[in-house]
Amino acid sequence: MSTAEGKGEGAAMRVLAMGAHPDDVELFCAGTLAHYVRQGAHVTVAILTNGELGSRTLSPEETAAVREKEALRAVGVLGAELLWTGAPDGFLFDTPEVRRQAVDLVRRSRPDVIFAHHPDDYHPDHRTVAQLAGAARLLAREPSLVSAYPATEKVAPLFYMDTLLGTGGGIPDVWVDITETMGAKEAMLAEHLSQNDARRQRKGADFVDLTKQQAAHRGQQVGVRYAEAFTCAPTHPATSARDLAPEGTGVRLPVSTPPQ
Repeated sequence: MSTAEGKGEGAAMRVLAMGAHPDDVELFCAGTLAHYVRQGAHVTVAILTNGELGSRTLSPEETAAVREKEALRAVGVLGAELLWTGAPDGFLFDTPEVRRQAVDLVRRSRPDVIFAHHPDDYHPDHRTVAQLAGAARLLAREPSLVSAYPATEKVAPLFYMDTLLGTGGGIPDVWVDITETMGAKEAMLAEHLSQNDARRQRKGADFVDLTKQQAAHRGQQVGVRYAEAFTCAPTHPATSARDLAPEGTGVRLPVSTPPQ
């Protein structure tokens, strides 16, 4: 895993997606990430826990090892970089140590835009990631906070990903049409074999089915086949829809604003 120390003239846009568990980023923003990759952006997927509670048959250690391999295969489908911190699944808290790790994720990836979980999502680990992302994007710029990576030059805009099945997070601020990139999203999720098998046993359908259902629902809201929805972080510095593709990056996304 490489480290980017800065951006030169004409350098590619850089995107960081922070998820609590392996497969979270795939569920909530992989279609949008695929748009970025297709336009030459460098995408980093950071997973903050090891996913060790994701099996009812394997030991936590075995599960964590399986899920890390699945995550590597999934980001390989996209052509992205994986950063894995390995915190205990279900016990992710905003402690000084974990916050410093989150700062280093931002400093290491040096993003032009960050995606993270919604602060009102159902899972406590998801809510912690939202809090960590909000703090880390500010702290990463402070040179007095010394770490293994240099401070960033700016505070990256922050977009909160959708909640599971779009419940509990309020009305999103922006939708991205992922009809053309839905295949990449499905292919990434398909690499999480252990989770898909477990969900089929419990629910009779896997995570690929779930994400198609959610993407179709969000797409219907804005008149496209499939979409992903995001909420702009309101805290300073406030994020706006235009921050999805900042000027000068050369990136264009098929974006829709809230339906009237």
